[in-house]
Amino acid sequence: MHDARIIANEVLRRGWQMGWDFTQLDIQKICYFLNGHHLIDHGEPMIKTDFEAWRHGPVQRSLYDSFRKFGDEPITDLATAFDPIRRTVKELPPVTSNSVQDTISKYLERYASIPAHELVGLTHRRNTPWDVTRTLAKEKSNLGMIISIDTIKRHFEGLTFA
Repeated sequence: MHDARIIANEVLRRGWQMGWDFTQLDIQKICYFLNGHHLIDHGEPMIKTDFEAWRHGPVQRSLYDSFRKFGDEPITDLATAFDPIRRTVKELPPVTSNSVQDTISKYLERYASIPAHELVGLTHRRNTPWDVTRTLAKEKSNLGMIISIDTIKRHFEGLTFA
């Protein structure tokens, strides 16, 4: 499993090669969908940290922190990491996993072609992992509004992808 920023950087690189622009909202949703498909296709998530159920859908906090400076504008720089020992910013490594590369190749174009507001709509449908998490939180505390891997898995098992 990978740092979400590494996956986002791979999506950005590929998108830029195709002439596509992505906002932080696009990147959040595309990474969420890629992660769900990878979970089903390969038996494990591609991203090692949990998605949180924020107002506009599933969010990886590290991606939000990396790309919030762009606001609603297209992202123009790759995510980086801070080295607390050297107190410097460093580049993140590229994706080397064949299974992750395969998942991105298989699904990226499909989700990249959907406008951000429609991707948000897909995550907000009734009984999606985001909806289930937000609904359950009304009855039971969920610190961080974590969307469970099991909830994501059940949802993506039921999806068909043409």
